Amino acid sequence: MPKSRYDLNAFILSELKSQIAIKLCFPIMGKPDCIKLSEILLKEGFGSISVTTLYRLFVNFNGIIPYQNTLNVLVNYIGYSCWSDFVEKIDDKNHNYSINQQKDISNNLIFHCIETGATKSLTSYFESIENLDYKFKVKVALDVYDSLLHVKRPELFFSKFYTNKFVKSMVLEDGFDPAFRIKNYDYAYNLYCKNSTINNSLEAIQDYVFSQSVLFRHYFLIGNLEKAFAIGTKLYSKTTITKYDLDTIFIFPNIRFRAYKIWYYQLIGTPKSSIEDYVIELIDYCENCYNSLDSLGKKIVFHCIAEVFCYSEMDRNYHILLKEIFKNEFSAIPNCLFEKPLKKSLPYFEPNGLLHYRPLK
Repeated sequence: MPKSRYDLNAFILSELKSQIAIKLCFPIMGKPDCIKLSEILLKEGFGSISVTTLYRLFVNFNGIIPYQNTLNVLVNYIGYSCWSDFVEKIDDKNHNYSINQQKDISNNLIFHCIETGATKSLTSYFESIENLDYKFKVKVALDVYDSLLHVKRPELFFSKFYTNKFVKSMVLEDGFDPAFRIKNYDYAYNLYCKNSTINNSLEAIQDYVFSQSVLFRHYFLIGNLEKAFAIGTKLYSKTTITKYDLDTIFIFPNIRFRAYKIWYYQLIGTPKSSIEDYVIELIDYCENCYNSLDSLGKKIVFHCIAEVFCYSEMDRNYHILLKEIFKNEFSAIPNCLFEKPLKKSLPYFEPNGLLHYRPLK
């Protein structure tokens, strides 16, 4: 007779929670998140799980032994046929279904190659996986990221690989860490900048805006205003980037450039009335481009501008105007957040892929 309840070990439970958070596009941190997950499961036809059960599983785990049906509903939601299918694939060392950070990265071959400077081996490996499935390349990029967190001198890796196609696209771009948790991480983007000069090509403009803006954001938020000012001056006073240029590149560097200009204006002492004029222009831009954006693009635009508003001197009325434009997107997150301060909604709109796999503690 099949078991009706299942004990959960820490790894399986963590993996389940992580994969559900990725599907939801927001972390499960409290009761409002559990309420929204319960609503989604029922509305999308997966089944009914009480808020209390979800809370005891994912927020305040106290040894609950859930029913098989509960576990089946949860894993059906993330694409598995049943609970045993989920467990089997997570435990299968020959597949790459696990997304949790490895507990002992020292056993990882990529770690040893990076630590010992095995440049040729890594180059050959990165070239060999160029045409493989994107999900597999994400797994490799995560292994690189985890390794760089633990090697003694990650800047040596970046100095050798910052122009490598796989490292540039999967580690530095798609795998960008906005928290800069790798030691000397800014060194990597300074190298990226070194290889990015503005010319007439779309890719060159895109690379330049991306690399400069992520460094500007980092230095501004950690309070290194001297470096932030130097990069901001290059971005906003010493380039000829036009609105047309911005509209031709990806939305992520586009909106970073537009939004971070508010911080630059603050650094150079621009009068408040002039900054507010620009903020109104930015709000108008959001309204005008909203319908042309896909769901990810909307999250990118909202999160980028909301973060700037939260770490600036903007009047709260502008916070409300921004939320009104993206009111439909708030329906996919806990209902209470629309009325709460703007900063509370930031984790629910975070578009950065790496943070879905390696969330901030």
